[in-house]
Amino acid sequence: MKYLNIIILSVILTLPVGIQAQGLGNLFDSNTSISIKTYTFKDGSVYSGEMKKNKPDGKGRTVFPTGDTYEGDYVKGMREGYGIYTFTDGEKYEGQWSQDKQHGKGIYYFANNNRYDGMWFEDYQQGEGTMYYYTGDVYEGNWIADKREGKGTYTWKNGARYEGDWKDDKKEGQGVFIWEDGSKYEGGWKDNKRSGKGTFEYANGDKYIGDWENDVQHGKGIYYSNTGDRYEGNYVDGERSGEGVCYFADGNKYVGMFKNGYQNGKGTYTWSNGAVYEGEWLNNERSGTGTYRWDSGDVYEGQWKNNLFDGEGKLTQADGAMYSGHFSKGQKNGSGVEISKDGTRMECIYKDGKKEGPFVETDANGNVIRKGTYKNDRIQP
Repeated sequence: MKYLNIIILSVILTLPVGIQAQGLGNLFDSNTSISIKTYTFKDGSVYSGEMKKNKPDGKGRTVFPTGDTYEGDYVKGMREGYGIYTFTDGEKYEGQWSQDKQHGKGIYYFANNNRYDGMWFEDYQQGEGTMYYYTGDVYEGNWIADKREGKGTYTWKNGARYEGDWKDDKKEGQGVFIWEDGSKYEGGWKDNKRSGKGTFEYANGDKYIGDWENDVQHGKGIYYSNTGDRYEGNYVDGERSGEGVCYFADGNKYVGMFKNGYQNGKGTYTWSNGAVYEGEWLNNERSGTGTYRWDSGDVYEGQWKNNLFDGEGKLTQADGAMYSGHFSKGQKNGSGVEISKDGTRMECIYKDGKKEGPFVETDANGNVIRKGTYKNDRIQP
């Protein structure tokens, strides 16, 4: 019936005003006090259509000074009911009205080719609604004052999807985000970023459970690697930093300090075979001062660089023999002293792990046994 009335009204509006008022007056019951007239609003807008008590009431069409047009229902001089408002820039609203405002269910076509289909409250997108973006993205959920707020689902054209809480047009609260590669985050959000407690499952099978801030791991967390390794400890700006423990799939274990994702600072590394290093680290390598104990009972105490003895150090064997001196790249280099388990002492110079240069050998009481020169680890005649 609504569409029949619109058709009749459209025919009427195409006729000259005199005919509208005189020739077709008998189409309407005079007792209803409805007539077809032209009415000019205070802002200069011109209405043509049904009138009652000298005000637009019923079906009609208005042309505004801006060039915008409205076709639809009026009640007591105001847009009320169903109507279509077309803007000069091409935007258009089709739906329900109340007291001159978009109110109820309606569809809005934006100039940028976005389209909103849902509930309105006093000219604002408010309540349940769906926005179809020109990019191919879609949002389905709650709106308040033209912004996504409450529960809603945003689906990107590439297949990524967020489902959860929104506030002021941003992801905020609890939600689940699934990326196009299958990665998944479930947890807290703030200002469109991962924040608070959350779990991230990587596409390669890795998983992180813990604290987030500004979209990165920050605070306490546990990282499970698909290799079987596991890290438990502190994160700063997305990197392992501070105290932490790393359990390796092969049974090895590191307990100590991390910085920028690496073992840095003081830490203890225990190998599955029983060997232990306790000391300083730099970028996952033994570097600085530290002690290494082999499972055999041998012990090295001293300086390290790039995982090798480097600098001053002491190497003590399980049987009591000991070397104290300088090392370079893991080998004896420079001046050093060897003391055997029976107390015999040799002072010598080393090069790349071999005796090279003058030496003095004494017994446990300090008596000189022999002295001479080594070359390529051999005593020279």
